[in-house]
Amino acid sequence: MRILIIADEVWNDHIFGNGVLTNWFTNFPAEFAEIYCSPGLPENSVCKRYFRLTDDEMVKSIIGKGKAGKVVELETPKSDQKMVAMHQGFYAKMKNLSTYVHTPMMMVRDLIWLYGRYNENGIKQFIDDFNPDIVFCPRLATPKLLRLERYIHQLTEAPVVAFTGDDEASFREFSWSPLYWLRRCYVRWMFDRVMPIYSHYFMHSPQQAAYYKKLYGVNTETLYKCGTLKEAIPKMTVNKPLVMVYAGRLYCNRWKTLAAIGEALGQINKEVEKIVLHVYTTDTLTNRQKVVLCEENSIYFKGSVTPSELTEIYKKADIALHVESFDRKYKYATRMSFSTKIIDLMGSGCSVMAICWEEQAGFHYLKKQDVAFCISSYAEIQPTLSKIVANPRMVCEYAKKAQECVIKNHSRKHIQQQLIERFQSLIENK
Repeated sequence: MRILIIADEVWNDHIFGNGVLTNWFTNFPAEFAEIYCSPGLPENSVCKRYFRLTDDEMVKSIIGKGKAGKVVELETPKSDQKMVAMHQGFYAKMKNLSTYVHTPMMMVRDLIWLYGRYNENGIKQFIDDFNPDIVFCPRLATPKLLRLERYIHQLTEAPVVAFTGDDEASFREFSWSPLYWLRRCYVRWMFDRVMPIYSHYFMHSPQQAAYYKKLYGVNTETLYKCGTLKEAIPKMTVNKPLVMVYAGRLYCNRWKTLAAIGEALGQINKEVEKIVLHVYTTDTLTNRQKVVLCEENSIYFKGSVTPSELTEIYKKADIALHVESFDRKYKYATRMSFSTKIIDLMGSGCSVMAICWEEQAGFHYLKKQDVAFCISSYAEIQPTLSKIVANPRMVCEYAKKAQECVIKNHSRKHIQQQLIERFQSLIENK
């Protein structure tokens, strides 16, 4: 089986330590090639053939005579590696900037990718040489990716299979910006017209799968990340005080949910610390965040750590946190998102606690499976934590439940068999 992947980000496991592509396709019985749309050099144990398009190439194709895209040589000279690193650094800065002026920046980028000129001969040669059986597109639908997917569909008869972990099509969002809604409507318009090319659509959320099937008539299916048990021995003891761990970004106002935990801890720990929160993040705290995410509220800021270091941290902790913001804008934005980190948390050896809107896809899954402490409002935080402090054996019970869920529903054998059977069926019936 030959699988051509179309992706936005470079497939580099050092940049994206919990990359879902490597998670799905390690030891998978197939040959892989990838077309990706960002600077940087790939590094993983799965795929060896790449074609890259970048923002700066697309800009140059509009204002000059060149065209965007070229085959990536993995044995790149050091001078070229340095140039790639510079481009990647600039790309990262632009992405960070876009979080502050998001919609205007994204609209400019959309126009660049809609009107830039592909290296059509190079792309066609790459695809013809590989001769894919399946085209697999794991991404959030954007004009950039939708145009590329439709173009590649014209070059091969291979079935196109999409995957998303986010809300792409609905209008259940919140924003006061007319530009936001203008872009949302355009993406939906383009998405509707590209949808017929997909033979199958994977996603994390059963609700979203049902919505797409009803709206577009496309065959849909839930697909989760493979789980890995970091600690095979069931948790038998807990720390004194109990240790909660949050590892991740503070953006989308997730820090406000952590601050609400701090308020609850301040009440619970009035006489002595019974439960504490350790925060690991690459983000730098703002002055406002420093006030509420502080040791006086039993919150200890630990900075950034490597994925391997975090694995050991979870082994020694008691509760691993998954949190989202309760602000209307962000709870709608993350409603269909199922963080791949959730599967990692369930296999970490800790019990899992989810604090977010009850309609959030990850929360819904954890609550339905009864494998986590699930809190759907700020008002529930202190009573739930107090109950855990009074009966710490609950931590061991939920840690065991989480591990059993990983074994039952997220084994690599189970997930890969699901992919193999689906791909083979599509190849046979194309």
